[in-house]
Amino acid sequence: MVSQADALLGLDLEKIRQDDGDAGRAKLTRTQDRIHLTVEALEIGEGDPPTLIRREIHLVAGENVVVSMHAGASQTFDRFLAGLDGETRLGSLTAGDLLSSLVDEVLDGYFLVVELIEREIDDLDERALHDRRGDDILSRIVRLRRRIGLVRRTLAPHRHALSTLALPEMTAAETVGPPWPGLVDRLESALDAIESLRESLLGTFDIHMGRVSQRANDVMRTLTLLSAVLLPAVVLAGIMGMNFKLDFFDTTANFWLVLGGMGILALAILAVARWRDWL
Repeated sequence: MVSQADALLGLDLEKIRQDDGDAGRAKLTRTQDRIHLTVEALEIGEGDPPTLIRREIHLVAGENVVVSMHAGASQTFDRFLAGLDGETRLGSLTAGDLLSSLVDEVLDGYFLVVELIEREIDDLDERALHDRRGDDILSRIVRLRRRIGLVRRTLAPHRHALSTLALPEMTAAETVGPPWPGLVDRLESALDAIESLRESLLGTFDIHMGRVSQRANDVMRTLTLLSAVLLPAVVLAGIMGMNFKLDFFDTTANFWLVLGGMGILALAILAVARWRDWL
């Protein structure tokens, strides 16, 4: 297949792929009659949470032909082919139109990744709100932040490549056909969606810290109430421990009276706390 494409385009496609000195980043190379666009697709893999797979795709467009190169099966092209579903007007597209369609499908993959991360953030919000024991919310927030950073670092370099592709002075536009001008807008929409993920994750962190603060306040309230309940007993015990020669101390039955007083004061404090809604 590569040799047939080489014959059509007059290029050594394998050499183009191997000589790409900026692997891992989107870039655009144009000549008088050809466009070589390298894009980075993000695909959803397996696992819990699902892994994100970076796949480099080379798109070489010439007159009435577009050739793609990528390693392994690609969800991007699977979605593109599934979306055709008997489309009969595909042959009427220019090479620029087809190139733009494939790039748009790559951008669609980023929107799918954004939806996946949004669902993960929603699940994390639920966990943070209920504060279940054993849920390490903070570490999951950090992992999600790294995933969002990976998505943005992979997508951001496309801005320069697609902006250059949309320039009116593209020398290959007459041969290949003009690309869709809306690709840059689609890219910016994807970047905005990623930025919204950052804001959503900050909201998750706020929920988590709010629950941590609430739990700390509950502990402090319990300890404070316990101290208040025991304080009268401590005071009475201190008074009864004084070495004064009073008849009250010589009467054994007064021991039970003091214990009763301690209990009554403790119940009174609990009743006030209940009335003031401190419990």
